[in-house]
Amino acid sequence: MNDTQTDMLADSVSRALGDVVTPRGTVEAEAKGIDAKAWNTLRALGLAGEDAATLSFEEQATVLEAIGYAAALVPYADSEAIARWLAHGVGFATSSEEVLAIVMASPNALSRQRIAWGRHSARTFFSYAEGGRNWVAVMSTAELALANGANLAGEPHDKCGVDRAQPTEVRAVSDEFSPAAVGQRGALCRGAAMLGAARKAQELTLQYAADRKQFGKPLAQFQMIQSYLAQMAGELSAASAIFATALRAAERGARASRVEAAAAKVRIGQAAHTITALAHQVHGAIGFTEEYSLQLWTRRLWAWREEFGNETDWARELGSAVIALGPDAYWERITQ
Repeated sequence: MNDTQTDMLADSVSRALGDVVTPRGTVEAEAKGIDAKAWNTLRALGLAGEDAATLSFEEQATVLEAIGYAAALVPYADSEAIARWLAHGVGFATSSEEVLAIVMASPNALSRQRIAWGRHSARTFFSYAEGGRNWVAVMSTAELALANGANLAGEPHDKCGVDRAQPTEVRAVSDEFSPAAVGQRGALCRGAAMLGAARKAQELTLQYAADRKQFGKPLAQFQMIQSYLAQMAGELSAASAIFATALRAAERGARASRVEAAAAKVRIGQAAHTITALAHQVHGAIGFTEEYSLQLWTRRLWAWREEFGNETDWARELGSAVIALGPDAYWERITQ
């Protein structure tokens, strides 16, 4: 996709979600674990179901950023961008009507596993390594005896009620669809959604600082608040730039782009930490209330930065990769 096409897709998805997603609606949807209107909207646009498998990862990342910006409670990342991509990649048939779940664990080691969007999924895919090989297994989610749960964002993260499961089919897969590759894709999916949520948190903070007055003038005219707003803008710009680099690298394949993906998840997580802290600092106590919408986006940032590896997990891998380059190749690698 060129920049014009990307902008058109982003605008279309943002407009469509903007017509059906509201902060109050998202809070109410948390009780059911899904915003059915938003999900049906994405289906109607041809962005979910079998049509989703035809999209490039760049296109899916654009959709995810719009979802993060809207705070739409939908299973697009886990079901469409990860599980359906994996299913199609290794030859499992899927249908447009079913929501799919993904678990980064063996069917023989499910104790304390939580399955994102499990209660809404028809089938669950397992990505794991065992015996020196990579495997993907699939089974009906109904067999997992799930108990309802949620992450900090209010998204379903249902606890598995069995220790071991008997999948209906198991396939050995190449490194292209290994657990490492699936986890990397998951990290980038969370990164895309986090960028959208961070942008919305920044916009809400800018608007609040312009509208709220203290001592007869808007908060935005105070030097300290101006420094907070500038820092938020800088963090968002840096995170967006490194994610764009990771997307370009992903076109070369999972192995070639792993360093960039690690750097992106680390940097976006750091940006999320700073942006949420400063957003709540500017808003004060009102930002934490359910009645005020800021918490929808900051809760998402806090939740997503921990999923598919947090900054510490990816920083370790990034550090190991850089050390392995050796002193002679280090400068060339970080400046290429």
